[in-house]
Amino acid sequence: MKNLLIATLSTGLLLSANAQAEAPAAPAKAAMCIGCHGANGNSVVPNFPKLAGQHASYTAKQLKDFRDGFRKDATMSTFAKGLTDQEIQELADYYAAQ
Repeated sequence: MKNLLIATLSTGLLLSANAQAEAPAAPAKAAMCIGCHGANGNSVVPNFPKLAGQHASYTAKQLKDFRDGFRKDATMSTFAKGLTDQEIQELADYYAAQ
């Protein structure tokens, strides 16, 4: 019984360590998002949507639409204008994993 408990706890620790190791690091451009959308994309302000857990394809499309002028918002358009497709995808993937 004691061996089973030790094995169970060890497995839990290993799985927990693997889950933490696989979490993506925040892209450098994510620092721009924190002021409005909160740490890790978990906004506490109703005016700013939560980015955490959104589908990556949805977030990427919204950022591209702001960048390319299809969506209008002075703040978001300013931030998105300087983003490359790769940076947009990195941000979208990061927030989807939160």
